[in-house]
Amino acid sequence: MEYSEYQERASEYMRLAIPIMKKYGIAMTPANYAVWYEYVSGSNIALNDAVDLHIEEHGSLSDSQSADLYQRFFEREKDQTALLEMRQDLRRVLEEVLSYVSNGVNSSKQSRENLAQSLEKLHPDMTREQVHEVIEEVLSETRLAMSSGTQLTERLNSALAEMQDLRKDLDDTKREAKTDTLTKLANRKAFDDVITKVTKDADRSGIEVCLIFGDLDLFKDINDKHGHMVGDQVLKVVSSTLKGAVKGRDLVARYGGEEFTIVLLNTSIANAVKLADAIRVEIASKRIQRKDTRESLGAITMSFGVARYVPSEGVESLLQRADRALYMSKRKGRNAVSEAPPPII
Repeated sequence: MEYSEYQERASEYMRLAIPIMKKYGIAMTPANYAVWYEYVSGSNIALNDAVDLHIEEHGSLSDSQSADLYQRFFEREKDQTALLEMRQDLRRVLEEVLSYVSNGVNSSKQSRENLAQSLEKLHPDMTREQVHEVIEEVLSETRLAMSSGTQLTERLNSALAEMQDLRKDLDDTKREAKTDTLTKLANRKAFDDVITKVTKDADRSGIEVCLIFGDLDLFKDINDKHGHMVGDQVLKVVSSTLKGAVKGRDLVARYGGEEFTIVLLNTSIANAVKLADAIRVEIASKRIQRKDTRESLGAITMSFGVARYVPSEGVESLLQRADRALYMSKRKGRNAVSEAPPPII
């Protein structure tokens, strides 16, 4: 594509995106613009499906929900940038370690060869796991080189400390990539990974897995009346309540916007329904106030759908059943818990 043609197409996407953003009251931030530019371009089918489904079900899409879409579909780019920087840092540190060992009087030929092999493994497309593997190899080899003579100890100690910091940064970045920035709960990516794993385990071993979907009732009204900062305050309170209601083995995640999910292991459907109802009652009993004016937000309620995984039904079926049960609760008048009927297999 010629540059002028690309420029013309980009301008056209901009003309299409801006009216839609205005229609739904989406702030003209770089993140929001990225979401809607991508939407009108039609190049990201998963993003378009997510937007269309939300608008079909709710009739609108708020500014905070647009921000959630950015986090869901664009945060990976930021994650990849951090990983690329780590690869570059790893190469630099490894070259320094290799230089120290090569110049050391007492360093062994084997150490030099091993470190050189580690250096050769570095390439632009390395995954986190591959970066972590190389770090472990270098840490091990560096300790051996340090023990082989005293002349290199001080310089290698510095390189070793830097390598350990790099490993910590890698672990921190991996953890952050699976954490929702607002609520500090697991994010959609972490949830997807966990639900895929536990359902496969259930297929193999028959362990009992239950899923709870929860959605704040009339959350748009809170955002419209009080603003998104107050809406964020509500999301944090609800997140804390959900987290405090489960055991350490269970997963609480922010599924998107005002929707949350809980994955329960070795829990019967009866107990899962009981837990969802207890959470419903606790949230409804809270009286949240605005931090700035102390104005009460009134009753905050939440609707829930609960489903038990049936071995071999697949993740998609489980999610659909839990989601349908959630909307059964909405149709009952909200602030309710509904159990999903078993799948048709």
